[in-house]
Amino acid sequence: MFREAATYGDSINLEEYTSSVTCYISKCVDDVTISKSITTRSNQKPWMTANVRALLKQRDSAFRTGDKAALKTARAKLSRAIREAKRAHAKKIHDHFQDSGDTRRMWQGIQVITNYKTTSPACDRDASLPDALNDFYARFEVQNNVVARKTIPPPTDQVLCLTTAEVRKTLCRVNPRKSAGPDNIPGRVLRECAEQLADVFTDIFNISLSSNVVPTCLKTTTIVPVPKKSTVSCLNDYRPVALTPIVMKCFERLVMRHIKTQLPPSLDPMHRNDESAYREEVKRLTAWCGANNLSLNVDKTKEMVVDFRRAQSDQSPLIIDGSSVEIVKSTKFLGVHLADNLTWSLNTSSITKKAQQRLYFLRRLRKAHLPPPILSMFYRGTIESILSSCITAWFGNCTVSDRKTLQRIVRTAEKIIESLSPLSWTFTPHAASAKHTALWTITHTRHTHTSPSYHQENGSEAFGPSQQDCVTVSSTSHQASQHTEL
Repeated sequence: MFREAATYGDSINLEEYTSSVTCYISKCVDDVTISKSITTRSNQKPWMTANVRALLKQRDSAFRTGDKAALKTARAKLSRAIREAKRAHAKKIHDHFQDSGDTRRMWQGIQVITNYKTTSPACDRDASLPDALNDFYARFEVQNNVVARKTIPPPTDQVLCLTTAEVRKTLCRVNPRKSAGPDNIPGRVLRECAEQLADVFTDIFNISLSSNVVPTCLKTTTIVPVPKKSTVSCLNDYRPVALTPIVMKCFERLVMRHIKTQLPPSLDPMHRNDESAYREEVKRLTAWCGANNLSLNVDKTKEMVVDFRRAQSDQSPLIIDGSSVEIVKSTKFLGVHLADNLTWSLNTSSITKKAQQRLYFLRRLRKAHLPPPILSMFYRGTIESILSSCITAWFGNCTVSDRKTLQRIVRTAEKIIESLSPLSWTFTPHAASAKHTALWTITHTRHTHTSPSYHQENGSEAFGPSQQDCVTVSSTSHQASQHTEL
């Protein structure tokens, strides 16, 4: 029906076709959606139910009438109902921790136990803020005077054609918790009605691919500025969060699968450990960004110099677009703090701080009388995962003081849970797994530096350290620089 209305002669108006379909879906959602207002108070107990509220009213009514017998009966019923409500609420919270794979329900249970409440930042009432943010986000296109031209594909190029089964499968995998875009079509509708919507969206996607045109309604995005800091001082303190139509995300996911099949396996040169011409590479990157209307944020670009020479000289700063890059003593990469002296004290203190914060939740769970298996599962997922993050990279070179600091966290958790293994026992299997991966994976960067050596231990074969595992780096006449966060 919608396709026939948007057909003019031999051509189909894709804009009208797509807009009609999305608007009709949004209209149907509005027709069947029922709005309900629920009032919650700050002092309301989480176990409060409608039955308890009714018994509260009966008790108050008996108190006002002065009937002692009725008041005694009402109080007894109220106490019994409160105990049952608390027992039911405790069982509901315990059920949040039964499925170890559902981390969302687990955190919901922790938030209820700890009475955690989020505070939304205050909204700026300045009427000129939207225009200022629009100019700030669009500043990259101010100098762009190139007229957009449609590229004509070669005649031999085969157009991607999607099937209804692929579109239906993608719609069924939509996360219903994701926010809707400007089309106001929630993800739950696309997921529940995937069988009915697969045909029409397959037709729209294939027409878009064959005509090399994306409908405007699918490209329109709502920008929500989210403050990066508690106190906003400039426009750069806002993080733009783009709400794209979920239909467009499904379309992108389908095209992405096709693109990945065409990529060569050697696309990423990092697996070959190619780190040549560092500064020249930065210059070429800067020139490329300028030619493609991109701007490097020099304020967020840091440089760390590792230099162990006795006579250290001042390092020449790295220049990007006429601005010098700040040289820092430490930086954070993939959650690990790296220092220019190659020590791990800063990383240990950061890990200790995070683990101590999560010990509070472990104590609250123990106070809520949760069974030891649930406490142990929470420890493995939230505390031990932090202590063992990239442990093969830093634990072996930690000082004795740093190891004792980390072990104190484990002992504190052990007093709450009852029985835990030392952190060194966690490091050993991680290190063995990393070595096994380097040994048997040809593309691994450490494959050529590691060789299997065996020794007999109690009649069984075991991996032992080989001479190739020990790497000595001469730092008397060399220096290394690391450039992060481009």
